[in-house]
Amino acid sequence: MKSETGGKGISLLNFDGTLQKQPSLRKYPYEWIDFSDLRGCHGFCAEEAMRKIQDRLKKRKHKKITLIGNGNYHYVTYALLSEIRQPFSLILFDHHTDLAPSGGMPYISCGSWVREALEKLPFLDRVVIIGARAPDSREASAMPANVAIITEEEIGRLSAADIVLAVRCLLPDQPIYISVDKDVLDRANAATNWDQGSMKLQQLVDVIRELKRTLAIAGVDVCGELPLSPVELLSDEQMRRVKKNEIANKAIVDALLAG
Repeated sequence: MKSETGGKGISLLNFDGTLQKQPSLRKYPYEWIDFSDLRGCHGFCAEEAMRKIQDRLKKRKHKKITLIGNGNYHYVTYALLSEIRQPFSLILFDHHTDLAPSGGMPYISCGSWVREALEKLPFLDRVVIIGARAPDSREASAMPANVAIITEEEIGRLSAADIVLAVRCLLPDQPIYISVDKDVLDRANAATNWDQGSMKLQQLVDVIRELKRTLAIAGVDVCGELPLSPVELLSDEQMRRVKKNEIANKAIVDALLAG
């Protein structure tokens, strides 16, 4: 199912049905890419499923902005990054670093995809993670040299302009890819199935606007939807939580498509 295409639009990925409950996203030029038939892809993604994901993503028309679904599918960012054929840096808004080692297992996970990307994607130079908890000493010692974190505590003290200045000081002069997991946001601004940070939606949007103004953007994705059972979808309270995510998604997309 596709809308009329225009100069700007979004790709909506259907792994879990979460984005189908956000009708305002269909006011943009959009296309659906369906993955609901795939197996071996929830939280962890087997090699065969990853190949199918990459093949289907190649056919999409709207490649600049991709909405993925809930955070258990954040590893899809790896597939999106693998399409880039020039040196770039990744800006990741996330309450988690997603740097867990794979342990030699034949799959990628929502918790290991950043490390996998650094090890396997030759054009990815640096990663800046914004809004994660400060690593403990063990985590810090295992941190790749080309990863920097602007922590949750730090963004609580910094303006959007300060955050962008810090990002620019950390990166070479090259395009950036932005990945947003809404678990970076506080619970007033988003509802996810992971523990959440304390970033405000307005601060996130302001940082994205300033990044867009000052740096070339190779692509953007957003995840962090709230998976609900059919029974939960009948709850007014749960649907209010879904509405929070819809408002956040729309604010992020509007910031990216403006101008």
